[in-house]
Amino acid sequence: MEINNVLNGKQNSPKALIGPSISIILAAFGISSVAVVLPQLLQEFIGSQLDPSLVVSAYILAVTALIVPAGRAGDIFGKRTILIAGLLLFLFGVLVAYFSTTLSHLIISRLAQGAGAAAMMAMPLAQVREFAPQNQTGRWMGVMGTMSAIGTASGPALAGMITSHFDWRTVFLFQVPLTVIAIFLCFMFSIRGKRLSGHNRIDYAGAATLAVLLAAFVLLMSDLKDGIDVGALLLGAITLLLVFLFWMIEKRARDPLIPLALIKSQHLRISFVMNATVSMIMMGMLIVGPYFLTLGLGLTTAQMGLAMSLGPITSALSGMPAGRLTEKLGAHRTVLLGLIGMIFSTMAMATLPYLFSLGGFILAFMLLAPSYQIFLAALNTSVMEGTLDKNQGVTSGLLNLSRNFGFILGASITSPIFWFIANTDEGVVTEADRISKAMVGTFIFASVLVLSILVLWLILKPFKREG
Repeated sequence: MEINNVLNGKQNSPKALIGPSISIILAAFGISSVAVVLPQLLQEFIGSQLDPSLVVSAYILAVTALIVPAGRAGDIFGKRTILIAGLLLFLFGVLVAYFSTTLSHLIISRLAQGAGAAAMMAMPLAQVREFAPQNQTGRWMGVMGTMSAIGTASGPALAGMITSHFDWRTVFLFQVPLTVIAIFLCFMFSIRGKRLSGHNRIDYAGAATLAVLLAAFVLLMSDLKDGIDVGALLLGAITLLLVFLFWMIEKRARDPLIPLALIKSQHLRISFVMNATVSMIMMGMLIVGPYFLTLGLGLTTAQMGLAMSLGPITSALSGMPAGRLTEKLGAHRTVLLGLIGMIFSTMAMATLPYLFSLGGFILAFMLLAPSYQIFLAALNTSVMEGTLDKNQGVTSGLLNLSRNFGFILGASITSPIFWFIANTDEGVVTEADRISKAMVGTFIFASVLVLSILVLWLILKPFKREG
């Protein structure tokens, strides 16, 4: 599809991606920053029947449930339009959060923020094809990965700094000027882009069913942390029923939320599985790493936080080089390189901390983070370059959704695996040794997972353009 590159006499350029890049920072910051203020919320809203942790989970649930519908809306109504609408909704949610007087109001504001953040995550990847020169797709995919890492890494640090001098509301107020700047930049530099035919419409039945399905899946994963019981089995049955219902709705829909060509694409199916698997490993690292550092090595909370920050910092710094490497080697070769790097770095995480303590952990983490960025930049480039223009938005939404699935699985599965290994090694006497052995076993498991998806990629060779 040809994009009209001239609007009011202005030449379209990569400057149009500055606003979308900032939107990714804001969306990631919205996830990672609020966990820091939970202790203050617990004190301020003492006596509330609601759990303050819902302030975090409401945002994540809204993003996960709406990111695919947001992507599809971008294809139909225009990516710039939906991104700006998402930023405005995010701004509304931030302001409501700042003025909230009850925990229920705050949770509702976070649902609004999450709904806006769904568009802020889905649209930027789709806009790379519109605004970046054809030979710079890889580097801009790398930039988007860097922006996400910056938002995630800066969230706890900035929120902690803010709350040490002001109250929790200031964390939300801090986001207002950056959101306004992003809206202004999108208005100034982005073109509207072509929309799909006016006969296309949103599949509301499919969107609603998918939202309920994803909510049921999140609840199921949360319930499985405590083991398999009647509630987990019931949620599992409901989830499977919703999967079947969603499939039937999509088959019969005139304009399905997820076009059947995308569902049938081998390239996309494998890419989404790979994205979810690698994301699960990265989330697992963020969960078991603190256990190893505090219980295994005896670090203080402050020391642990500093060590854990090195990974996101390395990830942020390696985003653009990963994009340039993708341009030089090609997306598919770079995907393989990233997976090979993930195998070596997960094996390093299984061995170096055990052999060399903190120094080994830091070295392994600083190998793992850039390997992930190389994989992510290359996979995003491969998927988005191989997708038709009319499906760019929904495909970007599915990429983000598969990553969120991985994060949810990582949060639900990795910790039980870690503690199962720690508690079943009867030959280990001290807690530090049990934790170290659990670290080894968990990342051997991670290495096997990455090796499995590498073999899958090599055997099925999903290289041709589809979707």
